[in-house]
Amino acid sequence: MSHKHFDERLEDLRQALHRMSHDIEELVQRALALVGKAGIEAEAEAIREADRAVDAAEVEIEENAIELLALHQPMAGDLRVLVTVLKINNDLERIGDHAVNIAKAASRLGKLKKKVPIPPELSEMGRMAGDMLNDALDAFVHENAQEADDVRARDDRVDQLQDSLFRVMLTHMTEHNISGCLQVILIGRNLERIADLATNIGEDVIYMVEGKTVRHQSGPMEEAVG
Repeated sequence: MSHKHFDERLEDLRQALHRMSHDIEELVQRALALVGKAGIEAEAEAIREADRAVDAAEVEIEENAIELLALHQPMAGDLRVLVTVLKINNDLERIGDHAVNIAKAASRLGKLKKKVPIPPELSEMGRMAGDMLNDALDAFVHENAQEADDVRARDDRVDQLQDSLFRVMLTHMTEHNISGCLQVILIGRNLERIADLATNIGEDVIYMVEGKTVRHQSGPMEEAVG
């Protein structure tokens, strides 16, 4: 395979990942829009169907990336790009699964006769997780390590919100539907995982751009890689 052909296929792969990321962002927003609503079974099922298409895209991207690795045996920057595509591809598929989990929990909430209060922490988590995902994917498109590092810096705040949400819902369990409170906690947990996966994507972008591994390290990139 000529290098020109490799570059063309690598660009096709990046474009496929970009399309998948757009679908995933939309899936997360659709799932979050269901929280607090009733009669949403059809919408939740539609999200599950959309996730099946994401699963198929994930398999296709993985197969094409592995084929490029096998046929071209790239070095240095090209190799980092392919490794990053494989990692982000897997993280996006997992985010799709979390979106489905949110839709399922929202559907169960919507069926309850006794409604459960939705604390503001959940809304803020949803906004932050969505923004982190969007910004991490933008960092990949822009090949910008600083944008990626900015995503990493926000993950602790989401963790704090999850802890606060958990405590709030525990206090509500004595006066509201216990099952409903557990569904709210579950939605929060899935949002926390989406933020974690967005952070992973940011860390992979840093590796792709600068060849530095910052996973499992806290603090800004300059401090982490010192």
